[in-house]
Amino acid sequence: MTTLKTKHTLWIATLLFAFLSQWHVHGQKVNKKPSLNGKNIVFVYGGWKGHKPAESVDVFLPKLEAEGANVKVFNSLDAYTDKELMDDTDLIIQTWTMGDLSKEQLNGLKRAVLNGTGLAGWHGGLGDSFRNNIQYQFMVGGQFLSHPGGQTEHIVKITNKKDPITKGIKDFQLKTEQYYMLIDPNVQVLATTTFDRDSYKKKGEAGIENKITGSVIPVVWKKNYGKGRVFYSSIGHNMTDFNIPQVMKMQMRGLRWASEGKYMPAENTISPVYK
Repeated sequence: MTTLKTKHTLWIATLLFAFLSQWHVHGQKVNKKPSLNGKNIVFVYGGWKGHKPAESVDVFLPKLEAEGANVKVFNSLDAYTDKELMDDTDLIIQTWTMGDLSKEQLNGLKRAVLNGTGLAGWHGGLGDSFRNNIQYQFMVGGQFLSHPGGQTEHIVKITNKKDPITKGIKDFQLKTEQYYMLIDPNVQVLATTTFDRDSYKKKGEAGIENKITGSVIPVVWKKNYGKGRVFYSSIGHNMTDFNIPQVMKMQMRGLRWASEGKYMPAENTISPVYK
């Protein structure tokens, strides 16, 4: 039989645990909402210069630091082989289009994410990084195939309006590359786009067209990889894409979410298309 004294002791212990559990991220208070405050971020940039990797650092570094993040910037994939660095990292932001990932680099990256480090990025910097590395693509959840219309006007449809990353954001239109991608059918899709033009055939192109009109492709998704959280958006061919409020809002929310793999309860992000 539980006595009044026992109940009182349990009540105090519960309050103490709740209070102490607020303080466990590098000495910083953890909010109920995902936060970058006090988080250790590794920002890896490089690869094909057409996606402006260096400029992406200029765009995002001030925003990350303004939210209280501790950011280390690397122009080398060898950062992934530094076990001590990876163990102390809460979030990896990668913008590295095309290239090769060595076995040591891949293993270091996989180990970090499996153990709770988040991985996030956009466009080709995460979704078209290492075309010959299927283990990497499995971790990210998708791989670029084509952008049939080049930079074209298209609509991004928010398909999950309840998720904190997309909550309150309405469908929007923009002109940039519209990615056609191979997708893991179990990722949790937050936004999609439809290839709605009658034809995507290039001017003067001969022969029969491979019709894709009506095709729906995910634009924004999230998933787990081990204990780590992975966030991806295919928008971002131009750094000016992030001047669109909806694009930047989703990206920053996604970075915050992905940084919490070590500190927040695991989410079941498996959302199978085929049942």
